Amino acid sequence: MSRKSLDLTLDILKSLDRAHSREDILRALMPRLRSFGIEYIISAMIPQNRLPARTQKNYVILENTSEEWRKLYFSKGYMYQDPIVQATLRSTTGFAWSEIEAAQPLDPQALRLMGEAREFGLGDGFTVPLATLEEERGGLTFAGPRLELSPAQRGVLTLLASYVVGQTLLIDGGASGPRIGLTPRERESLQWAAEGKTDWEIGELMGISQHGADFHLRSARVKLGCVTRTQAVAEGLRRGLIV
Repeated sequence: MSRKSLDLTLDILKSLDRAHSREDILRALMPRLRSFGIEYIISAMIPQNRLPARTQKNYVILENTSEEWRKLYFSKGYMYQDPIVQATLRSTTGFAWSEIEAAQPLDPQALRLMGEAREFGLGDGFTVPLATLEEERGGLTFAGPRLELSPAQRGVLTLLASYVVGQTLLIDGGASGPRIGLTPRERESLQWAAEGKTDWEIGELMGISQHGADFHLRSARVKLGCVTRTQAVAEGLRRGLIV
């Protein structure tokens, strides 16, 4: 990730840290992301068992789509027909909607759903799959009529996704996080991870083995309460532990 992208990410994370409501989160995000073509954010957990349509909306974490679209989506039980939801369950990394549509033909129900979404301004999107420590699956989607994201912009969105969801849940719970201290080695390894280095590259830069680099990164993740390296980098940036 470029220095410019890291600076943008840090700016957004600091704004999110000052948020006290879902509206604050959206106000922190949307003005900075509109240059990406992003107009909408949708985040939800995905229930493991098929639930009635009236219950599905309880799994939404954050969104700013129109009331008409929400009513249509949940009244028709679209969650279980949605190809983006299915791709989120299968994927471990962020993906563009166009990649899903290009990978295999969509069935008629999925095509109808995607066509209706376009009518509400949801013509394109980038979705980041997420998982909790309890192995619940969910994701956050950045959407708009048309997105053309560079690799660096994808990196920004991937870093933001887990923190946006975590901050929203933190606001809902009314709690504040404890202070975290990392060792110099943990901080250094996380800093190199923020620069996009692999475990092998981090080991070479730090003068240790690849396994040693992985050990320090895993330790940092545990201390920060994060599941993935991406989450740990975002949390480290937010807390000012890395720059």
